[in-house]
Order: sequence, then structure tokens, then C-alpha cells
Amino acid sequence: MEAAERTISQILTEQIRYEIPAYQRPYSWEKGNVEQLLDDIWEAYEAQDEEYFIGSLITIEREKGRLYDVVDGQQRLTTLNLILARLRDHIEDPEVRADLGKRVLPKNPYTGEEETPRLTLRQRDQSFFRRHVLAGQAIPDAIRKEIVKDQDAPKQRIVENLEAIDAFIGQHDQKTLKLFANFLLSKVYVVFVTTASWQSAYRLFNVLNARGMALSNADLIKNMLFARLGGNSTRSGELDEAWLELEEQIGIERLDQFMAHHRSSIVATKARRALHEEFEPLVEAAVSPFSLLGELNTSARNYLRILRNDFETPAARRAVRSLQRVAFEEWIPPLLAFLNRPEPALIANENPAPALTEDEFIDLLERITYQNWIRRLAFTARLTVYFQLITAIRAGKSADDIRAIFLSNANDDEFRSLIDGEVYGRPFAQAVLLRLEEADQDESVTKDFGGKITIEHVLPQALKDDYWRERFTDDDHRLWLHRLGNLALLAGIKNYKAKFYSFDRKKEVFSRKNDKVSFDTTKPILAADEWTKDQLASRQIDLVGRAVRVWSLASPAASATTGQPLVAESA
Repeated sequence: MEAAERTISQILTEQIRYEIPAYQRPYSWEKGNVEQLLDDIWEAYEAQDEEYFIGSLITIEREKGRLYDVVDGQQRLTTLNLILARLRDHIEDPEVRADLGKRVLPKNPYTGEEETPRLTLRQRDQSFFRRHVLAGQAIPDAIRKEIVKDQDAPKQRIVENLEAIDAFIGQHDQKTLKLFANFLLSKVYVVFVTTASWQSAYRLFNVLNARGMALSNADLIKNMLFARLGGNSTRSGELDEAWLELEEQIGIERLDQFMAHHRSSIVATKARRALHEEFEPLVEAAVSPFSLLGELNTSARNYLRILRNDFETPAARRAVRSLQRVAFEEWIPPLLAFLNRPEPALIANENPAPALTEDEFIDLLERITYQNWIRRLAFTARLTVYFQLITAIRAGKSADDIRAIFLSNANDDEFRSLIDGEVYGRPFAQAVLLRLEEADQDESVTKDFGGKITIEHVLPQALKDDYWRERFTDDDHRLWLHRLGNLALLAGIKNYKAKFYSFDRKKEVFSRKNDKVSFDTTKPILAADEWTKDQLASRQIDLVGRAVRVWSLASPAASATTGQPLVAESA
């Protein structure tokens, strides 16, 4: 390994070329990173510093003095190319323009043809980078819209950062720009590190943190896969294509989250280290990096089914929509494990029992998730049932075995007691009311609730109006105030002025709000002539009964007739 101080002019000169290897992350610097780099260099320029270091550039020398793979420092190197290209495009002096041009995209002085660029990005980004950065062609609006539509993060970063560089350049006159460009080339330094092997570069890559952005867990997992393949393998391009498929499916920003869910769906244990460290055993145990990436891409497709609620039946879609309202995501790994499972015929079992259907599993998963949420189980306690399910699914257990896990972790009596008690102010309150809104509707009816939704008390939180004092004692008020029967879903911002009104005045407010988004569970309140303990008790029985039918696990099919709320005992 060799390390030396080099100016930007020395690293972007002569026949030296750099390539970003397939195992590297895409261009990720954001506008703020670029503005900070420009500000720092400008500050050094104004102070007339003799040298200014911007970090290290770690490379593998593939051809002596000519071709290098960039192992660390590609974010800065790419950004320097953006800056030099835009300085070339804005500076009017032809000699300066020519010198800056050869730093990024050399031209044959005799034919005028473009030669190989100094920097080559990943394959999927290179064409855009060469055309619209190195060659300086304007980016048409159609391409800008396509980048936004496709959520192509690397290209979006390039577009945004070019705009930031243009804004910086626009603040200065021609003389200043030339002096600044000269300072950038001759006074700005990097520590240029050259290694002869991929293995030593990889070690450096994992221990050195230079100025750029921290690597994500997904980046480090990707590097593990390429480490297994070996840096000079002829199959690195194939592995890169498989990884790109994963990136395109999930999106770079969501990769870490997906990886965490996938890992849990495999090992069914609580993570105790960083995600990339938790992934090491999976990478080592895989038959090959290609087999693991194949599993990841299959899992990614099922993960997107969950996020997009892409399920065949209305019942499954309704249950998943309900699960997506839950304040935690621990329910995703068991569902992912179920969707990723091999077909029953592929499981080593001579006479496999009828498999649990997708609809039934999702229904049971919603039931146990809401029960445990309403029961206020702690994080570790919630994980117990999910890990048991994952273990059973991966072991190819029967449908009855999986049903038994759901049942053994349920507590219908505690659930019924809690849902019949105080609900307002609980983390699950709105999700419960929205699900009960759908409970008695035909499965073909789909309701998507957008905008601001609030929970209003019918019986107000203070008995200030004569209407309420005549109908409710203080004990009645305490008993009913925060229970389901007294809560109404309404659209819009909470109306604090109306909270102590009489029932008729409240109905006027509720009616206006319910016109924006119509909630069926609120309509009986609007139709009532008055609001008394009898109305409250009746509505409480109705809503608690719906909750029992939706989330009871003792006998889901029979819960509609067996689940009785505790209103009679507490009223």
C-alpha cells in the first residue's frame, strides 16, 4: 500500500482514469454536502491557504499509473467532476475552458473527438453522467420528470447538485471564477492511497471514515457479497445486475428497512448488533452470493406486496390496510416469512396437511397484532408470537400448528375488558375506530381515509352545559367519557370551541365535519334526538361487539355470536 499527498490537478491529469466498481454504492451526496464542500474550499481560497485537504481517495491500481478502481472517496471525486465541469461551462476564457475540460472529459486535439472520461460511474448512471455532466449537455425537462417519476435517486442527486454548483458560480465574476478554479486544482489536496489487491482495499474501506457520508447497512451487506465473490471475479457484473434489481425494486432509501425485516423473517431473533453484522452469518451460510441475492429479490417482491397492499381478496386487503395503521412494524417479518415460504410440495413431508391460506394467515395476524397492541404488551413480549410463527413457517409446520401459536398467545378476556374500557388517548384509538368503521360493511366496500382525522367526545370532557348536567352525574361522566361509545370520528382539525356545547349544538358541528369525510359510525350520533346513558350503552355494545368479531381469537369464525362486551357489568 502506498499513500501520498496529491493535488486535484495531479489526480485528474494525463492518462489517469478512475472507475467506480460494481460493489460500490451509487452517488449519494445531497445538496447540503456539496454546498458545504464549496463553502469550505471558498473559505480556504479567501484565506489564501497554501493547502487544503478534503480527505482520502483509496484506490486499487489496475494498470500502473493509468487505471484505478475507487474503493473509498467516490462521493468527493464525483462531486469534484461536477464542479470542474460546471466551471468549464461557465468560464469564458477558451484556454481555461480547455484545461478544465481535459480534467473531466479529454478530447483528441487533432480530431476533436471525446476520449475516455477521467471518471466512470456505475453502469446505470454513466450514460447520464457523461452526457449531462462531462459533455455539458442541458438536461431536458422530459428527462427531469422521468427521473422524479422513477425515483432515480443517484440521477436526482446529480441534478440537484448541479443546480447548487450553478448557484455558487452565479455569485462570482469571471476573474474570480478563474482564480477559484486555479486554487481548486493547485491548492486542494487528497491523500491518494493505492493498494495492489482488492482484499487490502476492502479492509481499508471498512475501517476508514473520510469526509463523505456514512455507509448504510445495505452498502456494507453489498460489500460482503462482493467480498465472497472476490474483487476481480468475471461474475462481478452479473452480481451487480442482481443487486441493481434489488435497488430498483425497493429503492435505495428503503433498503436498510427491508433488509432488517428480511433478516427477522429468516432468523426469528431480536437484533443485538448493527444490521450488517447480523447479516454476516447469512452471507457466510449462503451457497453463493447469487443464491442469497435471489432470495433477497424474491423477498423484496413480497415486501412490496405488503407495502402496496397487493393482495387478491378484499378481506386480505382490508386486514393489511388495518395492520398498516399499527404503530409498529414487527408484524411484517412473519407475513414476509409466510409469503416467502416454499410451496407445500417442496417441503420435506410425505403427506403434507392442507396449508394455511393466505387470507386466513393475514386475518389471524391482524387479530393477534391488535390484541397485543390493545393489551399494551412491551416490544419483547410482542416479538414472542411473531418469532414463534416465523420458526414454525420455516420448519414447514401444519396449518393447525400455526393456528395453535396464534391461539396460545391470545387473551380474549383481557382484550375484551380493555376494549370495553377507556380508549381515548391510547396509541391505538384512531386505528381501532377506523377499523370498526369497516367492520360491518361488505368486503367489496373499500374506504381510504385521507386528510386530517380527529376523535371527538360526544359527552364533553367537562359538564359545563346544563344539558349534560341534567343527564349525567359525575360518576356517569367518569364511567363513559373515554369509552368507544362516546367517541366519534370526524374530518378536519379538532374543534376546541365546541367541546363543551350541548348535544344539539355539537351535532351541528359534527354534521358539517362529517360532510367532508362521511363516517358511518358517526351517522347514528347525528340521527339521535338526544344523548343519554341509554344511547351510550347501546353504541358501546355495538362497537365493542364489532371489535370482538374483528379481533377475537378464541374462535374467530364464531366470535360474532359469542363475544359479549362488559358494558352490562360496568354500566
